[in-house]
Amino acid sequence: MALVARTRQRDHLLKGPGTLLYRCQEAGLPMTAACSGQGACGKCVLTVLAGADTLEPATAHEQSVLARNGAGADQRLACQCQPSGRPQNLLITTGYW
Repeated sequence: MALVARTRQRDHLLKGPGTLLYRCQEAGLPMTAACSGQGACGKCVLTVLAGADTLEPATAHEQSVLARNGAGADQRLACQCQPSGRPQNLLITTGYW
């Protein structure tokens, strides 16, 4: 069971609690969040390659920001996205890694 961020160079295991934004930043991965993780700017959008069902459902606010920014069905805001408490295998990426 792993939470993995895929970059062009390699896969990074994300550890610890918190949002995907926090976990990526803790792993040293560049992740933009002009709104400081408040879910307003939409800059921290990521693509879920596998394991979307292990994430908490998107809130109405997150859905609104994603729609406003033209995000695809497989995309989420890292600052609003948190894995659920159950065991997980999750693979994420961004367009700029």
